[in-house]
Amino acid sequence: MIVSCGHDIYQCDDAGVFKSIMQKLLAEKSAEVWISQKGEQDEYPCMALLVNENNAALNHFGDDGSCYSSCNGSAEDGFVSFCDGQFEIHSNQVISKEEALTALMDYFPDNGRSSGIQWEQLY
Repeated sequence: MIVSCGHDIYQCDDAGVFKSIMQKLLAEKSAEVWISQKGEQDEYPCMALLVNENNAALNHFGDDGSCYSSCNGSAEDGFVSFCDGQFEIHSNQVISKEEALTALMDYFPDNGRSSGIQWEQLY
């Protein structure tokens, strides 16, 4: 598994290393993280993680062209800023950092979407 964040690229050959790196990145105040098997551009499936001081958001891009976003089940309207305002995510798609870690650990073995959080299909 390859994890990239900014100019940093991490090789994660086992779940323990992957979890340690994810915990480090989730502790950041701002991060855009991409996760895939080989780290190649346009490789699917892959997972995108956005982190701000308090929250996270996930997008899962399937090899069938689908895209799913994390979903918290809230009917709350509004947006949450990530990456110093570079991304504005609907508040319904924002989850806790703990929920994100659980979903990421479920993603590690087979690149599938976690059943531990809700997902909304975007396309």
